[in-house]
Amino acid sequence: MQDFINNSSLQVAQKSLDSLWMKQKVISNNIANMNTPGYKSKTVEFENLLKKAIASSSNESELAENLSSIEPRVEQNNFTSGREDGNNVDIDSESIELVRTQIQYEYMTSMIANEISRMKYAINGGR
Repeated sequence: MQDFINNSSLQVAQKSLDSLWMKQKVISNNIANMNTPGYKSKTVEFENLLKKAIASSSNESELAENLSSIEPRVEQNNFTSGREDGNNVDIDSESIELVRTQIQYEYMTSMIANEISRMKYAINGGR
């Protein structure tokens, strides 16, 4: 699909979908380990990487190159926990973040579908 998407907005959307998919998996894993002693929650770093890639781009080709090089990454939260077992998963914030991520994912899939529909409409000459 990477070859198909050479439009920067679609490339951002694709990268965002990849990030959101990874984020859902990470949050689900955090929730599954909420009772595991010593487990440290994890997050996905992507939005700041995307902002930097966009900010450091001076033209469309540079933006495309910067976007192709960024990948979401999983980072461990090493902050200490108030729990005796050392686990730092906060089920309330994880649940909220999971719902937020699912909504973002649905929005991005809808946006991509709309963009593809517009392209198809243009290719078919408005028919």
